[in-house]
This record gives sequence, C-alpha cells and structure tokens, in this order.
Amino acid sequence: MIWKTKNRPNSVLGLTLSNGLLRAVQMARSKEAIKVVNSVSANLSLDLLNPKPELVGREIRQHLDAAKIHEHACVAAVPANWIMSQYTKVPALSQEDLDGLLQIEAEKGFPYDTAQLHIARSLLRSTNGTYVTQLAVRKDRLEHLAAVLRAARLKPVSFPLGLASLPGVVMSPGKGRVTVAIEPKGATLLVSAGGGIAAFRTCEAAIESEAGKNLVDGGAVARELRVTFEQVPPDLRGDLRELWLCGDAKMAEQLEGSLREWPETVGLKVVVGGSPGDHLAEQIAESIALHWVAPTGPEVEFLPPHPGRWSSLLARYNSKRLATAGLGAGGAIVLALAAFGVQQIRLQLLRSEWHGMQAKVAALTEIQDRIREYRPWYDRSFSDLSILARVTQCFPDNGSVTARSFDIHHAANTTTVNITGTARDNRALLRTQDQLRKAREIQGLKVESISGKIPAQFTFTFRWIGDSGS
Repeated sequence: MIWKTKNRPNSVLGLTLSNGLLRAVQMARSKEAIKVVNSVSANLSLDLLNPKPELVGREIRQHLDAAKIHEHACVAAVPANWIMSQYTKVPALSQEDLDGLLQIEAEKGFPYDTAQLHIARSLLRSTNGTYVTQLAVRKDRLEHLAAVLRAARLKPVSFPLGLASLPGVVMSPGKGRVTVAIEPKGATLLVSAGGGIAAFRTCEAAIESEAGKNLVDGGAVARELRVTFEQVPPDLRGDLRELWLCGDAKMAEQLEGSLREWPETVGLKVVVGGSPGDHLAEQIAESIALHWVAPTGPEVEFLPPHPGRWSSLLARYNSKRLATAGLGAGGAIVLALAAFGVQQIRLQLLRSEWHGMQAKVAALTEIQDRIREYRPWYDRSFSDLSILARVTQCFPDNGSVTARSFDIHHAANTTTVNITGTARDNRALLRTQDQLRKAREIQGLKVESISGKIPAQFTFTFRWIGDSGS
C-alpha cells in the first residue's frame, strides 16, 4: 500500500537485505526533528530467496527483537541484482500512446513477459529530447520479499531503489553523476542525468576474495563502467561530470587505480567517498527511512499500489459517477430504439463477414495462445552456461583435473549438477573440491565416488543456488 504524505507514520524502519546481510535503521519524526531511534546490523544464515519465506522472516524478527526494535511499518530496499533496466527515447505523445510505446519497448527489451514484471519509470529530459528509463523487477520476487517481511511481523510501505536514495546520487536536471558502489559481493553502477536515472546495472562477478582480503577485479568493473557510459544517450552524456566511487574505502581506492586515464578522457572527475566495512548498507537503510518519514518519497517505487477499502467504496458509490452512468444509459437506450432497424441490417452483414474470416481468426487465436503459454520459458540469461562458467573457474588451468561429463537437472525450484571426470594429481583434486565448496552459488557438494590412483576417477554432485534469473 502506498501511503499518502499526510497519513504517513511518524516512525518507520529502513531495511536492506542483500548479500546475506541485514541492516535496519528505525527513523522517527518529532516536533523538533527527524532522528535515528535504533539500528541493528546482523548476518543472515538463510538466503533471502529461500523457498520458505517464513524461516527467513523468523530470523529477521529474532534480530529485531534482540535489538528491541518493535516498529512494524518498514521501507525495504529492493536488492540491486534483482533490477533490470533499459531506456527509450520518446516523442511528444498523449499519456495513453506513451504507455503503449513503453509497453512495446519493455516487451522487446526485458527477457520476461511484462505481465510477470513490476516496472517503474524514471523521466529524463535533455535539450534534444525526452527519455524514459524503465526499471523492472520480477513480481514473484517482490511477492517473496513481501512474504518475508510479513513473516517478520513487518508491514512494507515502500520498496525503493536503495542506492538512488543516497544524497547526490540522482542529480537535478542539467547535472549528472556516475555512481559506482563497491561492496564485498559486487559492484552497482547508477548513472544520473537529465533529472533522472539514465542507466542502472550490477556486476556480480566483479569482486574476488583472496586470503581473507577483498580485491577488486578492476578490469571487469572498468569494462562494465565504460560499456554503461557509452550506452547513455550522447545528448545526456554531456551532463556527466563526476565519477563517485563509494562503498568499501579500500576497494574504492583499488578501483580508482584500475581506471587509469579513462575518466579524464571522457570528462569525469573521480571522487572517492568510500567508508570502512558495511557502512554503505547502513547509509542506504537510514536514507530510505529518512525519505519516507520526510515529506518526499522515493522517485522509483516497486511496491504495487493497492487502494484501501474506503477509497474503493467512495469510487464505487461516487454520485457524479452514478449521474454520468445514468445519462449514458439513457442515451444508449434512445439511440438503440432509434437505430434498431439499421442495426439489424448491419448485424446480418457482420455475420456474413464473420463466417468468411472465422477460420483465419481461429488459427491466429491458437498461435497467440501458444505464444502466451511458452513465453515465460524464454530466458536470455543462459543459466546453464552461467553454471558451467562458474564451475570452470574452480578447476585448475593446467588440466590436472578434467571433467568428462557435466549434467544439469532442473526440478521445481532446485538445480542439481553432476560432474564426472579424471584427476592426475590428488592435491589438485582436493583444491578443486575446496574451490567448489567456497563458491557462494554452490551448496551441498558431495563426493559420490573416487576410484583409481593416477589417474583417479571422480564423481561430484551439488545444488546450484546462484541467481541466474536477473
């Protein structure tokens, strides 16, 4: 439910739930000021997308109770890796025609049926035209997030885009900024220009961890940054003057060194605003709560609006609407009586015309039904190739451990992978097992069999829990 400003609660809980971390900040408004009342930071043992949301919600509630946080209204930032985006240049159209155009662009640009997506829009204006950036999240994930929050005895009042709520990330018209948020699990890129969000993407494989230290794969992040920059419309690109690196301070400094001279060549001034630890998540939790308690709400909203009962009753029994309906019904009766004879003739003509096209219409209807049936199975994310690529990274490059067969089985919400192969080096085989166990996308690794000495024959099985859908 989207609250009106005058009916908003005086206290709200800002939440971020991503990368296995819970960050919650309770913000309250009084006559004097708006201030932080309480906060909590905790690691979650269960993944947010666990198929049993009641278990995740119970764990969240335990952390909130331990911190003595009893607020029910909450603002939860949508995880960045759930969000897909695309932009479209739009001509001057009526609202109805504009909605139709954006619907077509969404159908072409997103790898899901638009009926399965909740789409938010951000308007951008330049001297050469108007653009609309569409940001989409799968509805089933939003419903899952809402179920988790309800299980935690929380009432979601908003699902904003968390990074966009930080001060200065989304600039006013005529100004622009590229923001790169660096966290231990990945990087998030947001480009603001023309008074809105021009581009948004995440780099999940951009961060590596060695010997307990977080290292930035600078080449990967720099490449994604250059691609994202070039995708911004040229007439909006001129607004971009600053590249802000935020998040983990040490990792932001590493990325600054990896960018080299590219920012200067495109006119970007690099500003490092990182902070130690997970402070960025806490800043986002505080910022989204502040935006909600304060008179301004989020620009990008992913919580579907639901009208209240009282509003529905008023709309249903509105006197003006009843009067309009009565006049329309009376006019329709008069017209029907006046044109009854003409309608009978037209009906006969239309029946004859229908008999001539009935077979073609039936064939087209059957084709449309098949399109609707199979469209949800069309997926451009190449999930099986993503699994193969991630597992390949865990095998040694020298060929001492090789796979002979690689089987992927999808059943309901579970993906099981079976690998058989040979190993010429037992130590290399043990290192491969260790790398597979460390991979966050892999769970329940089992060594089904190892036979022979050199070469040894082995069989591994595991469950793939990686996010290959967004």
